[in-house]
Parts: sequence; structure tokens; C-alpha cells
Amino acid sequence: MPGDPGLPYPAAMKILMVQRFDIANVGCAERIWRQAEELHRRGHAVTLVNYPHPERRARLPILRPDAPRGVEVLNLDRRAVAMPGNFGKLRERLRDSDLVHLWKPYPDTALPLLHALRHEPRPLHYDWDDLEGGPEGVAFRLTGSKAAGSLVAFWEREILEWVDTVTVASAAIREMCLRWGFPGERVFEGPVGSVQPPEVPESLKRWRERLRGHRAVVLVGQLESEDFPVSVLAGVAEAAKDSPDLILLVVGDGSSRRALEVESERLGLGNRSLFTGYVAREEVHAILANASLFLFPLGDDLMSRCKSPLVVVEAMAHGLPIVASSVGEVPFLLGDGGVLVEGLAAENWRSALRQVLDDPSLASRLGRLARTRFAEAFTWPAVVDSLEKAYRTALVEN
Repeated sequence: MPGDPGLPYPAAMKILMVQRFDIANVGCAERIWRQAEELHRRGHAVTLVNYPHPERRARLPILRPDAPRGVEVLNLDRRAVAMPGNFGKLRERLRDSDLVHLWKPYPDTALPLLHALRHEPRPLHYDWDDLEGGPEGVAFRLTGSKAAGSLVAFWEREILEWVDTVTVASAAIREMCLRWGFPGERVFEGPVGSVQPPEVPESLKRWRERLRGHRAVVLVGQLESEDFPVSVLAGVAEAAKDSPDLILLVVGDGSSRRALEVESERLGLGNRSLFTGYVAREEVHAILANASLFLFPLGDDLMSRCKSPLVVVEAMAHGLPIVASSVGEVPFLLGDGGVLVEGLAAENWRSALRQVLDDPSLASRLGRLARTRFAEAFTWPAVVDSLEKAYRTALVEN
């Protein structure tokens, strides 16, 4: 598409966004879905790769459509035997693309793409938002396989040899990029963002009625690995002793959910806790709109320090007071809009919860500060501003 003749790149780009999930039912795919939505809004032509997963679609609710309105979908087959066919589809699509955006370095996705790029060279941007490989990364935590962790760790580093620019979601990831020799002038900020909270009257009314007479402390997560330390529930249980109207509301699902449920029962929170499982995005926003406080505990490990937690920014967008671990990017995201907790000791969490729950004026002030910080720095348009700069640098380099 022709652009401004004074620019060394097209003003409106044709972007192929490559990722490895079933967009419709994987929580973290909110990131690339919203990036695609905002890029399309700015006039770029966006094609979003999708890997439909029939088994997940049969047992899990649909969180979002396969792509935003106006964004084209390229469905690929997730089976290993389909990799040659995926290569062919990607190569064909590259012929009509100005630039490629890759999210996640897993070889089942990266190999067909890199092979296609050898035949149809295009600038390649990498969006690095989490620690995927190694003994502390996502792959090992989800599979328990050291071999899987090592394989992804290799690709997490190898992909930097192939890409032109990188967006990083955290200071910890930036440090890894620089330590591994990637040029600092081609590294761009890529924190998480959120939308202005949508209003879905039916969902809002349903949760308002369900939570009537209660103050809900909400925790939201994929719960696919033990990201939320079970020990923190003891602090919630202690705080609840002084607040008969307090309930714990856990939104999400995964392998660690059962441990949270068991510990909740053991601590006497069984009839004062609600585990929703996976729910659609508008339901998450309806829950946050009716919550009293947002809870975000993290262990202090490399994976946690690499995160830019989506759920924290979503809570900020709702103007919720937040009690969160002082780990990684969380202090940067919150600024003055939350209470930070050191460590995982139950007493520290009980004290922080009581500090907010017992002081309505403090809760209100924290919520206002969180909402203001979100609006100033962590909307998706603000995030995509940085992403566009990375794209244009990649195009100029090529």
C-alpha cells in the first residue's frame, strides 16, 4: 500500500501477526487481539494467525471472537504433521505483507514462519512478554518437562538472531535482551494495556445482584500454573474474620485451581469463596465493576519479574484499590495506586487488606489514582504507539 512519499516506510502497513494459540479461549491472547484491534483502527491492514483447538472449544467458554472486526484471520493447523502446510500458507501470505509480528518463540510456530521468511524476506518484529523457557518459565511449569523447558529456552534466545526489533514487557526482559547482545536501540517498551471498561448491562446487573451485601476481594488469573501462591490465602482468611461481609472471588481456571479451593476450605473460607472458572471478557469486567478490592500476589522469581500483568491494568481501569506483591513490574504499573506487600507471609497480607478495607477514604483515593495512571499510560493506544515505532524501525533497517 503506498504511503507518504516522504516516509521511508508505508504510512499504512500490511502486518502479519503470528501467534500459536486458539485466540477465542486463551486468556493471555487478549494482548495480541487488542494490538490487532488498535492497529486496524489506525488504518493498517492486519492478518492474525489463529490455531483453532477443537478440544478446548468443546469444554471451555469462548472468551472473545477469533479476531477483532476488520482483522483478517489466517487459520493454521496445530498438528505437527501440518507444519509443511502451515509453511505454505505463511509463505503465500508474506507475499502481500510489509512486516511480520511474532508473539511467543515456540518452535511449532517459529519454524514454519522462519522457513517462509527465507523464501519471502520481510522485516520481523518480536513481541516478548513473558519468560517462556528454562526451569522457571511457562513451558516447564505447564508441562513439568525439563526437555520442553530447555527447548523453549533455546528458541527464546535463538529468535533474537532472526528479528529486527523487539518490544519488551518488563525491565527483566529488557535486561535479558541486552545481556544476550541484542542492540538496545532496537528494543522498545511493550507493557500490557487495557480497554476502557465495557458496559454490558445484563452482566453488570447479574453480578450486582450476586454480590449484593458483600464486599468482594477478587483475584483473576489463568491458574494454569502455580502463579498465585496458596500461602497468601491465610492472610485473606485472617482479614475476613473481622469482616463478615467479605468474600473471596477467584476468576479463572487451570491446574492450580484445585489447590486454591482445598486451601480455602481448610482455612474456613469455603462458604465465603466463589470460584467462577473461565468466563468471557465482559463477565470479567462486570465482576471487577462490582468488586471492592483487587488482590494480586506473586512469588519473587524470574518468571514473575518478567510479567507485565494484564489483570492488574484491567483492575486499574476499573478504579479498584489494589493490594499486590512488590515484585517485578507491579510497582511500576501501580505507581501510587495500590498497596504493595513484601513477601508472602500471611500477616503482611492480612495487614495490607485490613489497611484498605478499614479505611474507605484510602480505598477511594487508591482507586482514583489507579484509574488515572491507567488512562495516562496503559491504554492499548498508548501501548501500540511504542509498537508502531518498533515496526517503523524494523522497516527502515530493511
